[in-house]
Amino acid sequence: MTTPSTISRELAEFVSRTTFDQLPRDVVHETKRILLDVIGCALGSGGLEKGRIAVDFARLTGGRSESTILGTADKVPAALAAFANAELIHATDHCPILPPAHISPYVTSPALAVAEAERAPGAALVLGVAVAHEVASRVGLSLDSMRIATGGIAPTWGLSFDAFGAAAGAAKIFDLSTTATTDALGLAGYLAPVPSHNKFLSTPEGGGMAKYGPAGWTSQGGVTAAVLAKLGYQGDRTVLDGEHGFAAMAGSSQFHTAAITEALGTRWNLLRVMYKRWPCAGNLQAPLGAFTKLIEDHGLAAHEIDAVHVENEAFALQPRFLFDQLRHNVDTQTNLAYNLAMAAHLIPVSSAWQSRGNRENPSVREFMRKVTIEANPRAEETRHQELVVEGREYIERRPCLVRVRARGTEFSQAADYAYWLTIENERYRASDDDLVRKFRANASACLSPAAIDRAAERILSLEKVDDVSELFADLVPADTRS
Repeated sequence: MTTPSTISRELAEFVSRTTFDQLPRDVVHETKRILLDVIGCALGSGGLEKGRIAVDFARLTGGRSESTILGTADKVPAALAAFANAELIHATDHCPILPPAHISPYVTSPALAVAEAERAPGAALVLGVAVAHEVASRVGLSLDSMRIATGGIAPTWGLSFDAFGAAAGAAKIFDLSTTATTDALGLAGYLAPVPSHNKFLSTPEGGGMAKYGPAGWTSQGGVTAAVLAKLGYQGDRTVLDGEHGFAAMAGSSQFHTAAITEALGTRWNLLRVMYKRWPCAGNLQAPLGAFTKLIEDHGLAAHEIDAVHVENEAFALQPRFLFDQLRHNVDTQTNLAYNLAMAAHLIPVSSAWQSRGNRENPSVREFMRKVTIEANPRAEETRHQELVVEGREYIERRPCLVRVRARGTEFSQAADYAYWLTIENERYRASDDDLVRKFRANASACLSPAAIDRAAERILSLEKVDDVSELFADLVPADTRS
C-alpha cells in the first residue's frame, strides 16, 4: 500500500533521509556556533532562579541515569535532561534567534540529551541540531508573522511551532524511519504549547519565568514524542495538512506551505541565525550598543551621568517592557533601564548581569531612575519598509537614538543596527572569536579556564568526536566530579 504524500510526510522525509555528508560546510559550521552559544548560556545560568529551579525539578523527579544536566555532574532520563537544559539555555535570553523568532533554546536540548543517551558521534549531534532548527524555522515561517507593519504584534502568535523542531532533532538522533518520524512530528503537534507570546507581551508581569513560551516543556515534549514514535505510538500523520491542521490549531489566519517545502534540503534557513551580545531581549540590543559606544568614546562613569533618554522601536514599549519590578532574573531581560545601568557600571557581560547581587545593588537601582524611553519614528518607518514594502520575514534594522546628559553637556549616539542581531550586515555579525569570548564569559560561572578552552575546542570540532559523552565530560564542573 502506497503512503500518500503530505506536507507532514515531506518534512519527515527530509529529517529521516538527510545525512551528515549532505550538509553544506557552512551549515555544519553555523550549527557548531549555535551549540557553542547555547551550551555557554546553559553553563552560566545554574545560579539564576529560572535555571536553578529547572535543575532542582529534574533532580527531584529522577529516574534512569541517561543524560547530563549542563553545569552539573547529575544524569537524569533524557526527557528530563532536555527539560532542564532547555530552561538553562533559555534562562537569560542570551541565546540565538532564527526567524521567525526564538528557536534554539526549544530545539537544541532534545538532540543533546538523546545524543548523550545513545552515545552518538558528534556528527550525528550536529546533524540532529541542524535539522531541528530547519524544521522549526520552516514551520514557524508558514504561519502568521509575529510582527505587523506598525509596532504591535499579530492577534494570535506563539512559539508552538518549535515543538516540531524539538521532535525532529530527537527523531534524527534515534535514526527513526520516515514513518516513525512522521508519527513523532504528529505527536509533537499535539503536545505543542498554546500560543502564549502575546499574553507575555501584553501583561506587565507577563509570562513569569516561562516568558513567552515554555522551553523546557517543549523540549521534554520533543523527546517524549520521538521515544513514543520509536516504540510504535502512531501520531497524527497529517498534522500539518488541511484546513484543520496545525495552522488552525495554533490560531494562525494563514498557512504558507511553500515556506515548508520550497528548496527543502537545498536552501537552509539555519544560515540566517543571529546572536545576542547582551543577555536581554532583542529590541534592547541596539540601544545598548549605542549607549556602550558613548560610555567608551567619552569615558563616562555611572556616577557622572545625570539622565539617559532613549528613542527605541515601539515594539519595546509594550506593557511587558515597561514593567519596573525585578522579582527574579527573568524580569531583567525586558527592562532597558536595568541593562543600561549594568553597562554604565561596566559589569562584564555574562549571565551574571542577572544575578541577585546586581539586581539589588543600590547604585544600579538609582541609575535606573535616570532612564526615560519613548518611540523612535524612524524605527516605525524602517519596520514598514522591511515588513511591508520589501516583504521580509524579520527586521534587519533597529534604529534608535540615545542621549546622555553628563558633565554639564549632552552626548548623543544613533544606531541603525544591533550588534550581532543582523542577518545581512556583515559588519555587525558575530565572529567566531566573538562567540568564543561570549562562551568563556558565560561558562566561567562553573568551569575553569582550561576546561572552558577544552570544551570550546571540542564543540568547534564536534564532527571529529566519536562519542558525544566526551563533550559532556568536559562540561562537568571540577568540584562536582565524583
